[in-house]
Amino acid sequence: MNALQVSGVGFAYGARQALSDLAFELAPGRFAALLGPNGAGKSTLIALLTRLYELQQGDIRIFGHSLRRAPRQALRQLGVVFQQSTLDLDLSVQQNLAYHAALHGMPRRQAQARIDEELLRQDLAERRHDKVRTLNGGHRRRVEIARALLHQPRLLLLD
Repeated sequence: MNALQVSGVGFAYGARQALSDLAFELAPGRFAALLGPNGAGKSTLIALLTRLYELQQGDIRIFGHSLRRAPRQALRQLGVVFQQSTLDLDLSVQQNLAYHAALHGMPRRQAQARIDEELLRQDLAERRHDKVRTLNGGHRRRVEIARALLHQPRLLLLD
């Protein structure tokens, strides 16, 4: 089973076709980079993979789960670090991560254990009580990565 399978995906913004019959597969444990000029469809694909946009043509499967037919199961497998920050600048690192863990339905004890693990992995344990607003760009990005990994996704997207 592939980590990601994109089959015949097409998407248009009105009359402008952004993606046409896009197809590729990504095996578990592998990585891929999307390269191309502005307007090539990279951000459109990320928006489709995360269901920010509704799929118009084709199918996307994440570890066998169709985004069309089983979106919850598919998205449960996915961790995302968006191009723009999704952190609340007025909350602490700990509060941001606890909030996102709750959105994933994690019990508090499990959430705290995962937060501790990810903060150690990202070398941010000493910054847990700092407001995100006070962090530099690199630290903020590492908090975003920790947030994306909290629920232990099988597929990670970095935009």
